[in-house]
Amino acid sequence: MRTGDTASTLRVAPGNDPLAMANALVGRYFDFRAVALTDGQDDAAVATVVVTIADRDRPGAAVVLSQSRWAGGQALEPGAAWRPNLSGWQRVYSPRVGRELAWGCALVRQGDAPEGWDRADATLQAGPPVRRVDGRGAALRNPASARLAWVGDIMLADGPGRVISQGRDPFEHVAAALKNADLRVANLECVIAAGGRRIAKPWTFRAHPHALDVLRRHVDAVSLANNHSGDYGPQAFAEMLERLQKAGLPYFGGGSNLRAAHRPAIVERNGLRIALLGYNEMFPRDFEAGPAQAGVAWADEEQIVADIRAARRQADVVIPYMHWGQEHSDTAHARQQALARLMIRAGADAVVGTHPHVRQNVELIDGKPVIYSLGNFVFDGFTDTDNNTGSILWMTVTPSGVTDWHLQEVHIDAQGRPHAAPQQRQHQRMAEVERQ
Repeated sequence: MRTGDTASTLRVAPGNDPLAMANALVGRYFDFRAVALTDGQDDAAVATVVVTIADRDRPGAAVVLSQSRWAGGQALEPGAAWRPNLSGWQRVYSPRVGRELAWGCALVRQGDAPEGWDRADATLQAGPPVRRVDGRGAALRNPASARLAWVGDIMLADGPGRVISQGRDPFEHVAAALKNADLRVANLECVIAAGGRRIAKPWTFRAHPHALDVLRRHVDAVSLANNHSGDYGPQAFAEMLERLQKAGLPYFGGGSNLRAAHRPAIVERNGLRIALLGYNEMFPRDFEAGPAQAGVAWADEEQIVADIRAARRQADVVIPYMHWGQEHSDTAHARQQALARLMIRAGADAVVGTHPHVRQNVELIDGKPVIYSLGNFVFDGFTDTDNNTGSILWMTVTPSGVTDWHLQEVHIDAQGRPHAAPQQRQHQRMAEVERQ
């Protein structure tokens, strides 16, 4: 493990207690935690390795930056040169301190110290791809996996709408990064329609239909479960549903009736079936879908649990996308935390959220990530830095769930256009080199 000119080594013995994590503080910034779990039959054989990295730069609770899992592989032969044969070289970036941790993991026999252990440097160019094997020496087949990019609130009226009407693209500064994802998911914080009538509320957003052509170039699925989908009434909402269907852009969290609004969007990528569910908790509730009424899916606990369980029977991965929380609060409140636990324990592989217009904290529940708020993404009208700072959530999923994730910071300009932070762009390029 290395950050700047500080390097650390952590040895972890196998065991069967997932809470017995070993940890090392690297360079005062990064808390590196690892546990090597046995399968319950052979106390010496490693079945799973879990690595969690947190930021401890500030007093109080650590901020989790990433978590990764690997199935146990083959230990390095005695006397062999050390190399990260389990994980490959990995990197994680902390936007709070502007530093990056580079690290790698290897399985070694107890008491063995492979050649080069003390000189291993993850900041150097990585070696050839690792050939992972099982205990019998047979090559392991790489499981199906997909790389997801989640972004926060997208509002294509007002400033971003003017950018589009001028023939420009509000996504232009993040388009290259988003192309690296197999599936890109967003919250559509406006209605896209030509018709409808504005309802009486403080803020209403309606984007011109030509915004849909821009949206579908950069996003593969959208949540409609928010407090702005009904800003121009049922006519505009119905028009938007029809336009999304004709454009071939999957949506979830809203529909022509209650069952349609609670139906997941199931998207297949690289052989994986990924179920996306969306729920709104922000008033007004009068645009909630009913048995014979179009609208959005409301966050009723019994319905959410039933939806997740039904989605698990249809898909390999199930992730709810929530619209919740207190505006401008950077910490999730008790209702969010309780609902997150309910969803994870019902079978969700992760939970992602938006609405507060700022980024909120991250929590691991039963080892699964809950990102309470990604903040704004394409949105104007704010002057505070925290409102104009958002995140792209990068996530790798397999049939076993989320195997790794990290947040990439973006900054939003006065026209509502997101820009990737310079350090984050560098981090993303390095991550791409390692993934290839």
